[in-house]
Amino acid sequence: MAEVEPWRKWIPIVDALTLQSYYRVLSMVSFHVPIDEAIQAIKYVAETKRGGVVYSVIPDRVYRWDGLEVSPGIKINLWVFGSPTRRKNTVYARVGWWTLTLFAEALRARAKTL
Repeated sequence: MAEVEPWRKWIPIVDALTLQSYYRVLSMVSFHVPIDEAIQAIKYVAETKRGGVVYSVIPDRVYRWDGLEVSPGIKINLWVFGSPTRRKNTVYARVGWWTLTLFAEALRARAKTL
């Protein structure tokens, strides 16, 4: 019997957590999967079910998954990151939510100094 590639067991988890990252208020989802296995599963889900483009921003550490479809007509972009040294955890963060929040905080801090 042929051995199944280790990353294949994460396919259902990777797919289910795309919905979690869309609906969560803070948009972040963490799962205990090595980043290298998670990226292989993400690329498979992108090619077979959710669509979008997966590409490396910082090799073996930070990736983007742009244009994935969470529901018909609803597409989002995700940051996917994990530690290449610990290789125990991968995180999804929805693009946009953090940008707006951090921008607002930066403006508020600047307004206090002026």
